[in-house]
Amino acid sequence: MRTIYLCIGCAATYLPPESMTYPSHPTLTASPAHCGRPECAAAAREAVAMSGLTEAKLGEIARRAAGLDGDVRMPRIDRRAARGRRAAAAPGGGRGKLR
Repeated sequence: MRTIYLCIGCAATYLPPESMTYPSHPTLTASPAHCGRPECAAAAREAVAMSGLTEAKLGEIARRAAGLDGDVRMPRIDRRAARGRRAAAAPGGGRGKLR
């Protein structure tokens, strides 16, 4: 199964060759973090400089966040009861007409 990549700059999905080099341009390599548009390449360079991560790691994080690679990471939601109110019921634990 081939890996589908997600552009950091424009959020487009793209499918480069498996070898990450283009047969028509042997010196040109595909990036795991951005598509071929110049503005997306500039955005990826800026993201690499700001985060200190490699392009490969940024591409992996973008794929996982979009749900293309592994489980989607969801932020943890802290459910605290509001002051002076009743606590939230557990899923499926509320009263219904039949109880």
